[in-house]
Amino acid sequence: MDSVSADVSRAQSVKGRIAKCTDARKVRDWITVLQESQAAVSDGADCAPQVMALQAEALLKLQRHDEADSALRGAPRFGVDESTKFFGTTAHAYVLMVRAQVDMAAGRLEEAVATAQAACELDPGSREAASVHRRAKAVATARQRGNDLFKASRFAEACAAYGEGLDKGEAGSAVLLCNRAACHAKLGRHEKAVEDCSGALAVRPGYSKARLRRADCNVKLERWEASLRDYQVLIQELPENEDVKKALAEVEAKIKSQRN
Repeated sequence: MDSVSADVSRAQSVKGRIAKCTDARKVRDWITVLQESQAAVSDGADCAPQVMALQAEALLKLQRHDEADSALRGAPRFGVDESTKFFGTTAHAYVLMVRAQVDMAAGRLEEAVATAQAACELDPGSREAASVHRRAKAVATARQRGNDLFKASRFAEACAAYGEGLDKGEAGSAVLLCNRAACHAKLGRHEKAVEDCSGALAVRPGYSKARLRRADCNVKLERWEASLRDYQVLIQELPENEDVKKALAEVEAKIKSQRN
């Protein structure tokens, strides 16, 4: 009997926390959404997709993209039929909408478009889902256009294309910023490239490609200490990468020669 009472108490607690999340979400109080969703997980709601989606969305809005991705990766995945049966159509559409935004942030743009479209089909009246779908398509199109222009060595035009994507999709920023940084680097605008890489790393600290690009641009700018810091992180993340080992050794040698 005590066990049943404890389960009922936990269920009521989770229900109350989800209600608080919903209220906080309406006023875009993402810190409260994060705190309440994490508390709901602690109360035993770690298998509830809606709770994990609330947590991931809050992390995304707080510019903690890598953590948002990890939160959803750890969440159970239900099929459409069983999810709508257990949690309802609207709740499942919300989970898909958040997953699409997390996919966008991680640069999985094709998956983002498909997932957002599925959310729209489940909940055709959702303006939020429709907005995410439009944004995902715009960002995917911008990246593809930028990539095509980059391959054609039309770096200034590619830079503008990635910029258009950035204007249309906040969650896709890390990948587009890193790609635009590559254009800046090709055009010799290493300062701007560093800025874009720093912007990408601010939301995705584990984005090795952006860190590698920033380190290389700082070498071009002869900012040896800044470059060293990035290569020291990279050698921890990519210990077998020969290019990183070589670049780190070169920067260390440069700093040592300046001190002597």
